[in-house]
Amino acid sequence: MTRFDEPEPYFTVLTDPKFLRARMTDAARAEFFAGGETLVDFMWRTIQLHVAPDFAPTAILEYGCGVGRLAIPLARRAARRAGMVTAVDRSAAMLRAAREESAAHGVTNIDFSAPDMLFSGDARFDFVTCYLVLQRMRQADGLKLVRALLSRIASGGIGMFQFPFRATTSALVGGMRWMREHLPGANGIVNIVRGHDRSRPFIPSYAYELEDVLALFEAAGFPAAYLAFDRWNDLSSVMIFAESPLAPDVRRRMDPVVAGPEPGRRAESGSDPRPAGIDVQELIARTTVEDLNVAAEKYFASLTSWDHHLAKPFSSADEAPWLLTHLTVLLQGLRLKPGLTVLEFGAGTGWLSRFLTQLGCKVILLDVSPTALQIAKALYERMPVIGTQPEPVFLTFDGTRVELADASVDRIVCFHAFHHVPQPDRVIAEFGRILRPGGVAAFAEPGPTHSRAAQSQFEMRTYGVVENDIDVHHLWRVAERCGFADLRMMVFHGLPFHVSLEGYEEFLRGGATCADWVADARVFLRNVRNFVLVKQGLEPDDSRSTRGLACEIHVQSYDDTIPEGTPLRFSVTATNTGAATWLPRSAGQGGVSVGVHVFAADGTLVATDVLSTPLTEPSRQIAPGERATVAIDLPPQSRGRYVIEIDCVAADVGWFGQLGSRPARIDVEIV
Repeated sequence: MTRFDEPEPYFTVLTDPKFLRARMTDAARAEFFAGGETLVDFMWRTIQLHVAPDFAPTAILEYGCGVGRLAIPLARRAARRAGMVTAVDRSAAMLRAAREESAAHGVTNIDFSAPDMLFSGDARFDFVTCYLVLQRMRQADGLKLVRALLSRIASGGIGMFQFPFRATTSALVGGMRWMREHLPGANGIVNIVRGHDRSRPFIPSYAYELEDVLALFEAAGFPAAYLAFDRWNDLSSVMIFAESPLAPDVRRRMDPVVAGPEPGRRAESGSDPRPAGIDVQELIARTTVEDLNVAAEKYFASLTSWDHHLAKPFSSADEAPWLLTHLTVLLQGLRLKPGLTVLEFGAGTGWLSRFLTQLGCKVILLDVSPTALQIAKALYERMPVIGTQPEPVFLTFDGTRVELADASVDRIVCFHAFHHVPQPDRVIAEFGRILRPGGVAAFAEPGPTHSRAAQSQFEMRTYGVVENDIDVHHLWRVAERCGFADLRMMVFHGLPFHVSLEGYEEFLRGGATCADWVADARVFLRNVRNFVLVKQGLEPDDSRSTRGLACEIHVQSYDDTIPEGTPLRFSVTATNTGAATWLPRSAGQGGVSVGVHVFAADGTLVATDVLSTPLTEPSRQIAPGERATVAIDLPPQSRGRYVIEIDCVAADVGWFGQLGSRPARIDVEIV
């Protein structure tokens, strides 16, 4: 066959005329590489859902890389920037084009290589892929190559190989292709008839016997874990995902409890004492909501000591950083203010609810287990909150309906509780019903493969609880129908990421350490889903939080020289220049007043005072853009020069000057 990769490297990969050099446009090039991104995304999702939930390869091999259509997105997904992709192709022209493309895409962690360099060494890889390559090889040659590539997969690694297995063409077309490949001059004649250049080579496609392919994987000790079927023009193909078995000692360390038979194999009777994996959807289908409620109550009722639960989040030195990291992200997403009504869904033993009460919220603890709520009550009694805060409410959940009125709560918190729900769609509908307009439901949950994790399998098998997967795409579709206007995912990194001082400075400059952090964060977030749902409607900001607080202060009618013993009198106009409504002084926390700082001439602070004179009548709020004028009397001062700084202050929230507003300043002399 005449080489076609030198003049037409893109068309050789995808035989569509728009990828010919003469027809290639910027849009076609973008489409070419976007298809690679889509394919690699599909590979990753398939592996995480069906083969290895915690898949995070650092060493990747693509055999037959062409111009880098898959190598570039693979390099972006290699765990940490130090992770490398080895991109192999037998065509020097393809490798030249791939190097140019990787540089254009800003990807540097690819090592381009020829096959002889690969097979002359003993490198092993976490992930090996061979896509749109084997159809260009006869079956005997293709299977020989696959055997060699399988030997390069490290223990616990994964391979993805694409095999064509059926061509749906007529006898006439099949005969024509045979002649173009085997009879001299036949291809040139067909090209002329079709209006192409006579020298355009014919690129054949070969189909494989699927039984022979699967037999090869079995013989090599790589039973196929998952098969995905596809069709390209008239050629049907299968993508085979296969996992290299872990060494026995490694498998025991990773998963001593729930590791079942190898994927694709049925355990023989008595040959493997390990239990089979539990399918969470099958568990939900065969278990009633009432049964699950009983299982939860049975767990809490069986506790012989409550100490661990009462001490949360500080009951374990290993668990505390993890809980507090997720709690921090959740609290930021909730945008809490004192006085808000907050429902904690699946409150359990109440440690988070107690913190919310301490923040001044009216907390409703909801749980299916009466015993869990009894433990929560004991927590409030043993560790009472500081100051006068709203009393908590304890509410038992029947697993179906939340016994609260429509639009009766401002916030909902689900802290590692929603994945226990057997009917998530129904619960989302309840959230939409009870939230007020503009209200927020915040979630800290695991990801889409949670049910397969070892701990999840243990919990389902031991306690009969649901450990469901969290599919935020599905949840958002449901939430939109239930009155929610927005979903916001929380991107954060919850694991320690230690760097040198030089690396830290480089990170601040936006250097290579940033790529390390991003890669590490992507691995962390693979099975973390923290997000908020925002109910339709408007919830205006007010002065119970710092958001939107701003003012302008103007001072009128004052004397700058005052006799000793005389009160300091002046008039102040305060204008609300922020986005938040000012609550009146009588509101307590968040009530806005005028305050002063009195400084001596040398800058020493003499006095700080929140003035008793209210800005408005007791019940009047000050909306954005409105102003209020108030007459102020300050106590007499001793002789000397003073600077008086006048500012607004929201009770138990802060001085507006701390938040960026500019206080008014006047100079006075006491004589």
